[in-house]
Amino acid sequence: MTTSEPSVRDRYRYWDTVRLELEQVLDRVDRETFDWKPVDHPKVRSIGDLVRHLCDGESYWVERVIHGKEWIRHTRELYPDPESTLQRWRQLRAQTIAWIDGLSPSRLRETKIDHRGNLVTIDWILWHVFQHEAHTRGQIFQLLRLRRPDRPSLLEEGPPRISP
Repeated sequence: MTTSEPSVRDRYRYWDTVRLELEQVLDRVDRETFDWKPVDHPKVRSIGDLVRHLCDGESYWVERVIHGKEWIRHTRELYPDPESTLQRWRQLRAQTIAWIDGLSPSRLRETKIDHRGNLVTIDWILWHVFQHEAHTRGQIFQLLRLRRPDRPSLLEEGPPRISP
């Protein structure tokens, strides 16, 4: 009996759960909440800032480090509203998933060089992007909880929008 290596998609199957839960919540966030920060400080990010940060991370690691494409920051000036920001975020994920779907497991061991000169495998990059998204999802959920501490669950069915 021989066992075959799981597909790359199978290795990262829980990534879809993280993304879908986050999308479910973000689709109900109004613009005011998207841009809200609990304190006015340059190091404190809004939900919109965090989604643009997710775009930066996925774009940097997948487009720049793996594929060698030019990388630009996803700024508020380029993506000023929830619609454009979420559209870009979904576009990046669709491109990443399409690439992963065609990726053979043996390519996960290929190495790339990051911005610090570190040699990293494609497997490490994908795991890092996945972990970064899970971590940032926690930050987004925390901001939503601060904004609406009385809401029983962020993932519950309910009003179509999370607003103040």
